Amino acid sequence: MATERDLRPLTLESDWDPHSPEALADPFAMHARLRAECPVAYSDRWDGFYTLTRYADVVAASRDTETFTATKQTVIPASPRKGLPRLPLQKDPPEHGRYRSGLNFFFKEKRVRSMEARLRETAIDLMKTMLSGRMPAEYGTGFAGPFTLWTICDMVGLDRGEGELLGELSHAYVQAVQSADLSSAGELSRRIDGFAIDIVAGRKAEPRDPETDMVTGLMRIQPEDGAYDDTELAGMIRLMLIGGHVVPRNFLCSAAWHLANDHALQQRLRTEPALMRPLIEELLRCYSPNQALVRRTTREVEIGGRHIPEDCPVALNFLSANRDEEVFTDPDRFDPERSPNRHIAFGMGPHICIGMSVARLQARIALETLVSMTRSFRMTGEPAWARWTEFGVTKLDLTLDAGKPV
Repeated sequence: MATERDLRPLTLESDWDPHSPEALADPFAMHARLRAECPVAYSDRWDGFYTLTRYADVVAASRDTETFTATKQTVIPASPRKGLPRLPLQKDPPEHGRYRSGLNFFFKEKRVRSMEARLRETAIDLMKTMLSGRMPAEYGTGFAGPFTLWTICDMVGLDRGEGELLGELSHAYVQAVQSADLSSAGELSRRIDGFAIDIVAGRKAEPRDPETDMVTGLMRIQPEDGAYDDTELAGMIRLMLIGGHVVPRNFLCSAAWHLANDHALQQRLRTEPALMRPLIEELLRCYSPNQALVRRTTREVEIGGRHIPEDCPVALNFLSANRDEEVFTDPDRFDPERSPNRHIAFGMGPHICIGMSVARLQARIALETLVSMTRSFRMTGEPAWARWTEFGVTKLDLTLDAGKPV
């Protein structure tokens, strides 16, 4: 006979719906209400899940991989489980370290700095093309999309032409997952897997310089418990192909959207270039592109006076945590000089985003290029926004007034 505890997930009243008109229209207001009234919020969407909305709870759960595991689920709606593993995302310590330690080499500060000249050249070329075309110009397809996509293509050695198809598949895959269309998501995921598998096969046949080519470098690494096999290698590359493109694209669009609506701030950046780095941190806090990532509980746990059952999805809501009134003074005010700025847009704990240094570099170069190659820019029409579990602008029409040639 089922107990009351067994039935709790089925009998709970839903506290919120991430896809409700209210949540989509103003997620910040929704999150503020939840933090105040129901900081551990239950939703009956997608078979039911809980959301942690307060900074302290999100940080604690991110660090506690024994209670909140990434091995069973990392997004909600759940993505297809078949196909390549997403490594190291779908492993917890200590297994997680086997993959993270290998990838860390390719995100060291010196290696990331070496990418700057190539990224700046790409950014200038893309902006010149936008400025030479008709206005308004769509920033997502004209700049943010190819800029982030080509960055990851260069890192994994994928031809930029092939990357165009990858970009289309990635966009369609994310849309299918967000719509809980598992049939379409499964087929699209299989095709994206194919990119990663082909890249690994190509490097095995024709290795490149392991100091500059990520895949060849990973093949040469010898972890203590044995070299990576082909599935592990492809799984690591598969994670990079999606994580290194879709989320950064949305963030760059959100950043451009904010600046397009603040001409005074645009001008400050043209005359005060040192403002760019703290500004990017505040943009990350306010427009965290990964709205939430998901873990499953390994045991029953109590948070904020609420019991969460074992084997239950729990969303760690970074977007809400980054506007927590207990941590950030006047959290809904955009302050480009905010200090300290303890945002967790890149997560926290062992699963903190491995590519955050690249993401920061991309943002700095993209925004420096945008403000230096224009006298001003403004938004035309209304933007389109991503849906849970992502956040950010996905379509942005800009009218660009050209500045002095670079």
